Amino acid sequence: MKKLALGTLMIAGLLAACGGGDDGGITIIDAPVGDIDTGTTQACNPLSPPGQQGCLTGQKCTWIQVQDTPEDLGKLGCVPDGTVALGGVCTQGAVGETTGFDDCAAGLICIAGSCSDICGFDGSANAACAAGFNCTRYSSLFANGDDDPVAGACNPGCDPLTQQKTGGGNCPANNGCYMLVSSTDSIAVCAGAGSVMHNVDITGPAFANSCVPGAQPRRKDPATMTTQCGGLCKMVDVTSTMNMTSEGGQATASTTDKDNCQATWGAAPAADPAAGEGCRYWWSREPFDNISQFSNTVGWCFKHAVYLFDSNMDMTPDLPFPRCTTLTTGDVVPPIANPAHNDAIYFWCMATPTMLTNAVNNAKKWHASMEPKMDRLTGWRN
Repeated sequence: MKKLALGTLMIAGLLAACGGGDDGGITIIDAPVGDIDTGTTQACNPLSPPGQQGCLTGQKCTWIQVQDTPEDLGKLGCVPDGTVALGGVCTQGAVGETTGFDDCAAGLICIAGSCSDICGFDGSANAACAAGFNCTRYSSLFANGDDDPVAGACNPGCDPLTQQKTGGGNCPANNGCYMLVSSTDSIAVCAGAGSVMHNVDITGPAFANSCVPGAQPRRKDPATMTTQCGGLCKMVDVTSTMNMTSEGGQATASTTDKDNCQATWGAAPAADPAAGEGCRYWWSREPFDNISQFSNTVGWCFKHAVYLFDSNMDMTPDLPFPRCTTLTTGDVVPPIANPAHNDAIYFWCMATPTMLTNAVNNAKKWHASMEPKMDRLTGWRN
């Protein structure tokens, strides 16, 4: 079996060599991108039905965790098929080329001790999750480093404000409901809960589930790359003449819903000139043109008191970020656009139309690119 430096182990799409020699029932070839001879080896595809994954009889195609220090490295490969069914309690082998895989049946992957469906992101029938579940990216699963994963795991969909699963019921024990944002969509899934509270800095890389349930990573300030946790909130349209008392999120008597930056998370009042926070629509953090199911239904606590915005379109923020309660639906606050835009929408204080265009869309995408990347979870091997 060809041996390469572990630092070169990469994935080439869904292709990993699964034919060839036999090493304890495991048939794999270590290969960097562009070094797989698909004319002489059989494709290994974890999204194909069991028995059709390009492996020998009695094998499955899965992710093999090859190394965990000084960095996580893995690869696709054919290994002995497991016996644990969907939802069953599974075990992951010790990290290594001949041991770093689980005992789930073909088509499943062990996520935090339970077998979950393997899914994909190409829109094919084999890539889809069951109704009520969403395909989820995990750090260091079906990918190395910042590579885009070739597959993911199906997790229950949920509502990040109520923390309830789609269709009702709680997420599993020690889980929370977290938002994930990709280049095309926002989803919410039940996942292992983080422990970092609102307004507390995150140590190390930030993932969608680094925070306590109901909170998500955000930039601490515009001057550093420090990330911290910030609570979600229930957004309603707020302007200088509408819903002014809900600037921090919809007022509520609920003790369970994540509705208000001040009442739920203890954030500084919106009027605080040094640390004020207000609730802004989630669409302001989405880098795509269309809207998601959460664009206009979820808000996030935004520290407007520490941010500036670009008033003259020279790519340099220069004026204090306005509060929603100071804005109108006219185009009064610079930059004045032609055609005119709605200031309350421009600063994320009102629901977005079906698709944003022109200046509002450009400003939204710019800010979305500044916030921490939140397209994947951590903790799949826990």
